[in-house]
Amino acid sequence: MIRRLVMTGIVLGCLAAPAWGQTVIAVDLQKANLSWDWAQGTGSAATEFRVYCQPVGGPPAAPTILTDPTVRTVPLRSVVTALGQYTCAVTAANEFGESARSNEVAFRAGTVPPAPTNLRILAQ
Repeated sequence: MIRRLVMTGIVLGCLAAPAWGQTVIAVDLQKANLSWDWAQGTGSAATEFRVYCQPVGGPPAAPTILTDPTVRTVPLRSVVTALGQYTCAVTAANEFGESARSNEVAFRAGTVPPAPTNLRILAQ
């Protein structure tokens, strides 16, 4: 059973809540991670996790399959390859099938702007 899915890493700021009632956060695509909890429960052991991330308003995306069942964190940049607004959820799977999806997280993936250069004082 997957209990919760959270975002970790650098949060750039919060945005207005989307229509479905989630809070959308802004995250640095290069530094943020997806992290989840999973407990054995009464079912069989998981042999993989499937991370589903799709752009808001876009077509469903194929999952990123993590074949190491001990993994509970994945860099966001490995499951989201473009800037924009996304939702993500995770499932556990084995040879018998796939679990229900975890809760969804909603976020805007971006990057921090480059630093200014050539700072100087101009005499008048």
